[in-house]
Amino acid sequence: MFQQAKAPVSIRGDRIEIAGIGVDNLSEDETLDSIQRLIEAGGNHYGAVVNAAKLAVARRSPELTRALESADLVTADGMSVVWASRLLGQGLKGRVTGIDLMGKLVERAAELGQPVYFLGAREEAVRGTVDYFASKCPQLRVAGYRNGYFAADDWAGVADKIRHSGADILFVAMGSPAQEIWIDANLAATGARFALGVGGSFDHMSGLAKRAPLWMQRAGLEWLFRLVSEPRRLWRRYLVGNSVFLWLVVKQLLTLGPNSPRQ
Repeated sequence: MFQQAKAPVSIRGDRIEIAGIGVDNLSEDETLDSIQRLIEAGGNHYGAVVNAAKLAVARRSPELTRALESADLVTADGMSVVWASRLLGQGLKGRVTGIDLMGKLVERAAELGQPVYFLGAREEAVRGTVDYFASKCPQLRVAGYRNGYFAADDWAGVADKIRHSGADILFVAMGSPAQEIWIDANLAATGARFALGVGGSFDHMSGLAKRAPLWMQRAGLEWLFRLVSEPRRLWRRYLVGNSVFLWLVVKQLLTLGPNSPRQ
């Protein structure tokens, strides 16, 4: 059993507690710079992005909570998390989404010669993502890729293949909480210097799924676009999850009290 190794490194941004989970108050550029420092520091590090539904799941999932608490970076993937931070008087700088962060990290990896590995989703989605980035960044070093359909018994074998690929950066698209739990348990075994869970990003990058229009993203309605696109699969995640998240935020707000200092 590998133990996760982390070299000490300082990253910018105060971690703000929202619904019981710490979220880093970083802009997208600050997040990218922090990731680069983590990579240069050596060891194995990982980042996670959170939205309302994921924070609601963490409330009842000790494994997801542990994975998020162990992450070197946690950023707000959903505008609801940003709005909650402002309601709590702490004010995150903004969203830092998994799909946007992946795109910027791949561009930077191509410039710096850092090999990347793509793990997760369906075969056509991960293959399409590799093709997309290979076309956009011809100098990108793709260490390898694999779909996300494998049993728990194969975890060690998958991690070993990633280690032998020599990848510096690992993108994992298994959905939540599976991807966070997998990264937390297997990161050191993969040898990757930095890993990031990116949810359904491979479907979007490969063109198999459409992303919400920019105006909906900016208005915090990307969740609604996804819900309308896949109501049967996502209704519980967003309608129930968002309601639970709202209740958690209200409870946190009430515990602060009228005279409690806020950041």
